Amino acid sequence: MSITVIDTNNRRKESSTAGTVRQIITSDDPARGVRAAIHEIEPGKSLEFNSDNRSHLLYVLEGDGGQLLFKESKNSAKKGTGLYLEPGEKATFSAGAARLSLLHLHVPKHAGKPTDTPPSSYYFDEEKLQSLISAGRTRIRSFWVNKETGLSGSWDMQAGLMRYAPNGFSPRHKHEATPTNPGGAVHFYMIFEGTGKVIEDTATTPLGPGHLVLIPAGEWHQLVASDTGLRYMEFQGPFDFTSTMDNDPEGKDWFINGTDDGTGKPVKWVQS
Repeated sequence: MSITVIDTNNRRKESSTAGTVRQIITSDDPARGVRAAIHEIEPGKSLEFNSDNRSHLLYVLEGDGGQLLFKESKNSAKKGTGLYLEPGEKATFSAGAARLSLLHLHVPKHAGKPTDTPPSSYYFDEEKLQSLISAGRTRIRSFWVNKETGLSGSWDMQAGLMRYAPNGFSPRHKHEATPTNPGGAVHFYMIFEGTGKVIEDTATTPLGPGHLVLIPAGEWHQLVASDTGLRYMEFQGPFDFTSTMDNDPEGKDWFINGTDDGTGKPVKWVQS
């Protein structure tokens, strides 16, 4: 199976109670139980989300001055903020004077791996999250959902923001199944800013804002930025897979951005 590129800009907009909605990952796409949509919440309108029996990620793509109500707590809803919801939770996003563009993604629970840290729901602000930097300082990433950052004990997904410097690139790599997740993880990139290309063994596809790149488990791939650099979302679900890299010139290690180990180098991020 080869890589599938979805141009989310071309997905049909439909009316909703708060504005419009575009379904960007549906049952017709090769993403198994992962579903995603982009909601446009018009000024002065509100939209409630009920997580039911699935785990949800909500992330503000564009907008400012909005409000997020969760567990009777009011939080800012602006570009770069979001919410991770475990099953049985509710939240309401309200736009202020400006429209909010909201990415909404949800997945089934992954029961294949036990955890000694109970999963929990939480609000996050991209500006306040820890960021990691590659050894060559060409890539910076931060996680919205990742069990190893301590935000939640969930195995249901890993998701976050990646930024590439001009002409930055990932190593050629693949993500494979595990005994506790024999189907492998659903993996995708969603490009927010910049242009580049995704390279697989049989093709090279140009990418730009709005493209969502679905990558089958076990498929070798490499993401390369143009001279614009890239800003994009990376997702794997469930967070239960193995990775193999091929000839990474920077090595596989990531370092905590903005730290100093006492020698002028950043502190290595140690994964469990």
